[in-house]
Amino acid sequence: MEAGTDVDVCTKWSETLRVYHNTSCELENELQAKHDLGLSEFEVLLILGRACGEQAGYKARMKDIEAEMYLSQSALSRTVTRLEKAGLVTRAACDFDRRANFLMLTPSGLERFEAAKPTHRAVLVKHLTDPAASARAETCA
Repeated sequence: MEAGTDVDVCTKWSETLRVYHNTSCELENELQAKHDLGLSEFEVLLILGRACGEQAGYKARMKDIEAEMYLSQSALSRTVTRLEKAGLVTRAACDFDRRANFLMLTPSGLERFEAAKPTHRAVLVKHLTDPAASARAETCA
């Protein structure tokens, strides 16, 4: 398979950036307006939801969450602090390793996550299944 020309590659990169920008802006706006969640906060709940599922009391290691996130360690810590203040997650220290921290989804965190999932999915479907739609979508200011 032959590599594309510089113009083709640059055009593809620009399109990728437009799709990312339009999608992330709409996700941020919709999640905030409908569920009082920022995109990063939803992403933490998503990771916890996958890790914890319906298992009450299951804890996910912060290091594992950090590995899946696009945030720096300090930005993730601030995001988790906001979620904790909202009562959506709880932090716990590891009993056998004081350096490790765990996060647990609270019942209200699971409820908010479940309520926000359809909004998240609808925006992703809108932007990622019809490339023409994402080109027409308005960008956020």
